[in-house]
Amino acid sequence: MLIDPRFAPVADKFFALTKAQPAGGASLAIYKDGEPLLDIWAGESRPGIDWNEKTKSVIFSTSKGLLSILCHRLIEQGLLNPDEKVSTYWPEFAQNGKEKITVAMIMRHRSGLSAVREDLTLDEFEQVIPVEEALARQKPIWEPDTGYLYHAGTIGHLLGKIIFNITGKRVGQFLQEELAKPLGVEAYFGGPASIEPEMAFLKSDGAPLLEFEFESPLYWNKRAMSYGKAFTGHVDDFVGGYNDSRVHAMEHAGAGGISNARSIAKIYSSVVHKTDGTRLLQDETIEKAIARPNPGPNVFGDPAPYPVHSLGFIVANPEHSPVLSDKTFGHDGLGGQQGFADLNYRIGFGYVTNWIPMVANGMARHRELTAVLKKTLDNL
Repeated sequence: MLIDPRFAPVADKFFALTKAQPAGGASLAIYKDGEPLLDIWAGESRPGIDWNEKTKSVIFSTSKGLLSILCHRLIEQGLLNPDEKVSTYWPEFAQNGKEKITVAMIMRHRSGLSAVREDLTLDEFEQVIPVEEALARQKPIWEPDTGYLYHAGTIGHLLGKIIFNITGKRVGQFLQEELAKPLGVEAYFGGPASIEPEMAFLKSDGAPLLEFEFESPLYWNKRAMSYGKAFTGHVDDFVGGYNDSRVHAMEHAGAGGISNARSIAKIYSSVVHKTDGTRLLQDETIEKAIARPNPGPNVFGDPAPYPVHSLGFIVANPEHSPVLSDKTFGHDGLGGQQGFADLNYRIGFGYVTNWIPMVANGMARHRELTAVLKKTLDNL
């Protein structure tokens, strides 16, 4: 473990929060100016087994931040134009009312493709291409670019297909080549079987499984995660849920990435500062990425406070969660996962937990940690 004495208050808060969990454990890592300040863990990865430095877990939508970094590397290299039509990179996409959808509309959750209309099975999900083909066929759920709604899973397949058509590499391979291997970290969109003994078992509070009125807002929200018939159980189920080793091996860049806090923090550190000799994005690229926030409520009118999405990242919104400055950006994940960077403080932050509460304040832990981090930075 690593604890910079100046950041002991953040470590103390982490250990207190983890001890208070009903089950499971967590890891936390923080970099500043390219150097590690905290790399700590606590609790259990599995019943009776302590969390350790090799433990990894599903990071849910924190995956989207890593996916966005990959997209912005292509944008920076001139290989991807966010304001270009998707059909420029994916010709089959231009059908059924999707002809004018741009890459930016997908990255900003404005494409109308927050869920798949067809009932896809886990077998089809595993093959990836059937999901992409279903999205290419379907009609948008709402008129594109007239509003936004969180693309909980589909953003991974939509952007993953675009990345593949540009690079010839599946997004899992692209993640390894662009981020994981250069930085020497563990992050996967489809993990190898060799990491399975190091995977934390997820534990949730067992929210009931409900059916909703056809094409109602709750119906679409559920399908955004279930894909119809692919994920039909609880989040912590071992068959068809996110404790399923088969799911761990799948390309699910929207919500099924696998990593740990150390890796996430180091990746975000290298986005805003050279870290171990690697700088992933330039300041100008980041400024453009965070300068296009979605205003107001989503198309279903969900009440504030709500996360503010820009071009692939959740950006600073103090009403929703504590931030370090107006240049904080990243992405959280179900149950409290978090990865972010701050361009002003040159911070990289990663938090991963296998206790996945489904209640509205389930992400409160990383918000509390960020608030203590802000106070600590201000007192330096």
